[in-house]
Amino acid sequence: MIGRPDELEESRRQEVKTELLRRIRSEKRAVLVVNTRSRRGRRSYAQARDLLTETGIVLTAAYPVTDPARIPEIVAQSVSDGNDFVIVGGGDGTISSVMNSFAFKDVVFGLLPLGTANSFARSLSIPLDLRAAIQVLVEGKLVDVDLGRANQHYFANAASVGLPVRVARSVPHQFKRVLGRAGYLIVAGAQLTRFKPFGCTISLEDGHSRTFQKVLELRIANGPFKGGLLAAEEASVESRDLVLHIVKGRSRLTLAKVWAKIAMRMSRSPDEVDRLRAPAFVLQTDPVQYVSIDGEPVAQTPLSFGVARQALKIMVPRSRLDLH
Repeated sequence: MIGRPDELEESRRQEVKTELLRRIRSEKRAVLVVNTRSRRGRRSYAQARDLLTETGIVLTAAYPVTDPARIPEIVAQSVSDGNDFVIVGGGDGTISSVMNSFAFKDVVFGLLPLGTANSFARSLSIPLDLRAAIQVLVEGKLVDVDLGRANQHYFANAASVGLPVRVARSVPHQFKRVLGRAGYLIVAGAQLTRFKPFGCTISLEDGHSRTFQKVLELRIANGPFKGGLLAAEEASVESRDLVLHIVKGRSRLTLAKVWAKIAMRMSRSPDEVDRLRAPAFVLQTDPVQYVSIDGEPVAQTPLSFGVARQALKIMVPRSRLDLH
């Protein structure tokens, strides 16, 4: 009997992953690209290169990149050259900047979390310790997980509109390197005094729409972590949709209170946060707002968002039995 289309597609996906894993385990060849301007990148590049070599992986190319703007080009060329395994070290912004090169490609993404928040690594339970993260690359399992999509830009973890974008556009790079997440909090405190609510409309595929008049922050999550904190616990990289959190209110103190609750793992009330789930939607705002993709402000509204189902092939710990 001929299998159903979804069963045949699943069978093909598993065959591709099995063959890719066989090749990277037998050939033990990879390309390494590290953003040396990420928080731990500069001091971790040489260590990562040496640890990978110790495990028996042959690095056909290794790039310590001082200009993050060059990373997408370098990664795209590495994928275009036919490499099966490309390892990228950096923070969430670095990861997101290269997702277009990996989305729906038969190439394995290896993640070394070297940034400030490392939200995508946390979502996948990839260790933040460098040696342990490399062991995942060598001994872990290969899965395919969802990505988010904003217009034609794929992203790994989350998009934001509102105060986080103001912070991302204002925080000096040295704050991120020296102070880590504390640097964000310092700039956020300064920006909070000047920030004004905005209006937004979320238009769904079924023709329905939701309009919100006073929005302090809008989060669009593919994974549960934001800024290294568990901000959208119901989001998952295998959920087939995106989770939206709309923080409402006129008082800027509401936003501070919501993030305080996130930091303390406390629940947020419906009066503070509206929650939606959708596989695709169009976002419009009044006035036009910058949109941050995994911590980097890269676009403006309006934008079309969607989930890219099982778009990324990535190595994760064997303990993540829920990922396939």
